[in-house]
Amino acid sequence: GDVGEDYMSHAEVKFIDCKVPVSNLIGEEGQGFALAQERLGPGRIHHCMRWIGICERAIELMCKRALSRMLDPGRPLAQQQTIQNWIAESVASVKASRLMVLATAKKIDEEGAKAAKEDISTIKFFVSDVLMKTLDRAIQVHGALGITDDTLLSFWYRHERGARIYDGPDEVHKTVLAKRVLKKYAES
Repeated sequence: GDVGEDYMSHAEVKFIDCKVPVSNLIGEEGQGFALAQERLGPGRIHHCMRWIGICERAIELMCKRALSRMLDPGRPLAQQQTIQNWIAESVASVKASRLMVLATAKKIDEEGAKAAKEDISTIKFFVSDVLMKTLDRAIQVHGALGITDDTLLSFWYRHERGARIYDGPDEVHKTVLAKRVLKKYAES
């Protein structure tokens, strides 16, 4: 995090000579990693929902800026085709993200997280990419203002960039998906 910004980060905790009574174990001894992995899948949906919310707010800021920033008297930035394309692409990508996340949540509800592993990997890398592209477009529409702390955009960009890293780098999730797809074709 940033000084004075209430550090939006995870803490590092180091346990030395720590003993946990057997009665306090969650699951079986030695199964902590598997338990953590089981919990990560549904947790990724929460990240994706939060990212969609940030995207919606970024689109709102982008549209308001495009309408209020005049290139010439009576000619707002919103009349530029590139700006219109960015808005349309952002809205469509967020809509697709929302549908993918809802479908993944439904699959987890009906079949369990293990059955939705491929879907979870897909939404994790897809929605994080939509997030970064949407934020980048919104910053671009704001020009130099977009990289200052006068808007939320630069804050989100700095703090949400980790979305492509934490809970597994996007590349790992893409590999998981690609291997499962390739396996289906190799078996046929």
